Amino acid sequence: MFEIFPVLLAGGKGTRLWPLSREINPKHILNLTGSGSLLQQAALRAMKFAPPERLITVTTDAHFHSVHGQLSELDPALTNNILVEPVLRNTAAAITVSAFYAKECAEEAILLVTPTDHAIEDKKLVDQTFERAIHIASFNRIVTLGIKPERAETGYGYIHQGQESELFEGAFEIESFTEKPDPAKARHLAARSDVYWNSGIFASSAKTILREVDSFEPELFLMASRAFSQRHTDNNITRFTPEDYLDIPSISIDKAVMERSDKIVLTPVDLEWSDMGSWQKLWEISSRNENGTSVVGDVISKACRNSLLRSESRLLACVGLENIAVVETADAVLVANKSCDDGISSIVTQLASLNRSETTRHLTEQRPWGFFTVLIEQPGFKVKELVIRPGGKLSLQSHHHRTEHWVIVEGCACVTLGEVQELLSSNQSTCILPNVRHRLENAGTSTLKVIEVQCGNYLGEDDIERHDDSIGGLVTNNS
Repeated sequence: MFEIFPVLLAGGKGTRLWPLSREINPKHILNLTGSGSLLQQAALRAMKFAPPERLITVTTDAHFHSVHGQLSELDPALTNNILVEPVLRNTAAAITVSAFYAKECAEEAILLVTPTDHAIEDKKLVDQTFERAIHIASFNRIVTLGIKPERAETGYGYIHQGQESELFEGAFEIESFTEKPDPAKARHLAARSDVYWNSGIFASSAKTILREVDSFEPELFLMASRAFSQRHTDNNITRFTPEDYLDIPSISIDKAVMERSDKIVLTPVDLEWSDMGSWQKLWEISSRNENGTSVVGDVISKACRNSLLRSESRLLACVGLENIAVVETADAVLVANKSCDDGISSIVTQLASLNRSETTRHLTEQRPWGFFTVLIEQPGFKVKELVIRPGGKLSLQSHHHRTEHWVIVEGCACVTLGEVQELLSSNQSTCILPNVRHRLENAGTSTLKVIEVQCGNYLGEDDIERHDDSIGGLVTNNS
């Protein structure tokens, strides 16, 4: 009897949704629609087909803590099978190590693979489609979901439907794939009744996908197998050594298997679906006022039409805008025609070439213990607010280039300095000198708030040597 293992692919950057989406805060962990993050929505869909302890989530070091925290909010059992990639190696690597993992858990494992950056409206229809795909996959086939196109899209791949399957009702062979066509080709494909968007969602037994990877990409199979055999698991968190993982060829599962295998079956579905790759797509699925404008946050607008106005941290006032996206965060503001995806990506590329931090992180960052916000940063000093939930504690760490001053403004803190521990309460403070091991912990039953003042000639986040971490014993640069 087969067992279903949903696989959530939680990597990627999503630069087209900048400034909300950043390198360490990508779109799948953002709450864009008010219904939880896209990751959480994907997990809830998957939990209809398997218990939470059988969900496999593949993420990266940079996103691990956010992914772990969001899954924990839904059900702590969802964190039982997190695979952490040290570097991104595309979808073929992530799916192959997931198949090895699932097969080790159950010989007759069936994978239900889904990206976590999709918005899906018709949940009942997608559930029925998933059920059919899982059934067909149990017959040694790889089933991919094709979405009926609503319009021409140059950013999507397309699947050309072949003959109807003789074995499976409502399923088809695949004639060919087209990857991200030019505008004219996209209009032609979208008008055809036998062409579908490639959703990136598929079902397959672990045995079948591994056999096909081995057949078409033997080097990838070998390197992934070696990386999997050298994995380290602690408190249900599985990590791979960077040296082994870097040896895995970086290729998509479409190029590695889907476009070459004779075991692929297409299951078409006509539903409201979006990969949330642009502000235009977010506007399309958002609630809008009588003028067609989507408004989120502290926004006052007059005479604005068909626009997306979103404020994250302060008052946003807009007048006379049409077809415009205005997105405000604490450290950046985007004003753009909401359909100019390529222009936004080029701006992010330019910012990255200038080593601007706005491409990488927000001023507020989530951590397993709570979150921090950078209040001000100037040469020689930085001021943060740390908000630590009850029971939360930072890693035991030290710094080489800076001192830190902690002022307790609310709650009760347990402070470790070297071999000494002390309790501090509101309006008390302490100083941490360079190279001194230290830790901050919430010792009370309410939220702990601390103002941290850093002083020194180098204040980078990488000037942290971690000696112990409270999350699964992991010592990383992300907590």
